[in-house]
Amino acid sequence: MSSRSKQLSAFVLASALAVAACGGDDDDAGSDSTEASASTTAASAESTAEATEEMSEESGEMSEESGEMSEESAEMSEESGEMSEETTEAAAIDAERCQRNQDAGTITFVTGFDFAAAAGIAEIIAADAEGCFDELCIDVDIQPGFAPSNGALVIEGQAQMGMAGSFAELVANNVAGEGDLVAVLHWGRTAVEAIVLPEGSEVASFGDLCGNLVGIKGDLPYSLQAAVALSGIERSCFEEILLDGFDPVAHLELGIDALPVYKSNEPNTLESQGIPFTLLDPLEFDVPSSFGVPFTSQAFIDEHPEVVADIVRALIRGYDFAAANPEAAVDHAFELIDAAGNPAFLAKESELFRWGVESELIARLAPADVGVGIPDTELLGAEVEAMVAAGVFAELPDWQSMVNTELASAAYDGTTLVWPGS
Repeated sequence: MSSRSKQLSAFVLASALAVAACGGDDDDAGSDSTEASASTTAASAESTAEATEEMSEESGEMSEESGEMSEESAEMSEESGEMSEETTEAAAIDAERCQRNQDAGTITFVTGFDFAAAAGIAEIIAADAEGCFDELCIDVDIQPGFAPSNGALVIEGQAQMGMAGSFAELVANNVAGEGDLVAVLHWGRTAVEAIVLPEGSEVASFGDLCGNLVGIKGDLPYSLQAAVALSGIERSCFEEILLDGFDPVAHLELGIDALPVYKSNEPNTLESQGIPFTLLDPLEFDVPSSFGVPFTSQAFIDEHPEVVADIVRALIRGYDFAAANPEAAVDHAFELIDAAGNPAFLAKESELFRWGVESELIARLAPADVGVGIPDTELLGAEVEAMVAAGVFAELPDWQSMVNTELASAAYDGTTLVWPGS
């Protein structure tokens, strides 16, 4: 059920409670009027017409007072109904906090790749489907996006939040668009990309790529550019060929020597078809990288700091659910995928593989004494420095202003997420 539908249901329930309260007050007023009428009848049996007149005037005054009391009672019941409506809508938080979050309006979040079960996407879908945003009175509109383009959408104000493929990508968006994008969470503490090598390849390190033919889809991912630079070779020492499509089987059949891939995607296709390969993984070479980086703008944080903090809290809760319930998380993703007509032709089995690989990397590399998702500034700084070495940035950008650790840190008590009302 959407947040708007739940708010309407809450309003109906609150209205019913208000009517009941008003009905209770009317019964009390009726009892007082009956007692007054009995007293007047007894007096009229012993009084003159003049006395009856005086008592009629008194009865009129009492009726006016009773009417005023009824109006006050009605106002009190109306106020009670409004408070009931707000607290019923979001039992996890108080009415003031609920209203503040509602006042922020609809918050558009653009995903990194359709509604795939990937880090940076799976957790917001799960948080929405499991009612986390409803409990915090936040109206989130999740839109399918493409990570490299998301930064421009947020910079231009077409969306308020989004997902970057890596911190390096976010910084590149800021540098290119003079933006104020800020990472608020940092899920993956390594690269999600790697290079597939055909069976029998003599390439054993990134430095061995010189003299080989590398297939490229668009461009070499930032993490692989860093791996090449840190290996001591120039990117120009190997030949690149631009590839069409995303079929790794067809790509390898072209005779290329190396294929950049997502560890959570193409290897699954190759394994399912029994095609042998080896993987050149930046993680094994200590290349500083990241993946799954939710972000917003500094302007939005400045305007709605508490709301952004609550969104971050909900995203962490969504991640916890998705990590513990991978099949349910993928089912939630496919509710949106199917509703949109599945233009990317995603399959449940493949998305289970994707989320399995990425969530395992997140869990395995998360420090034991740090809440999951809190940005690691030392690692992110090293990632940006590697981008300078790779020639992506001519000089070191002011990357420190592009990450906020306080929002995620404040959501935790140690390594335990603090959820309102729990």
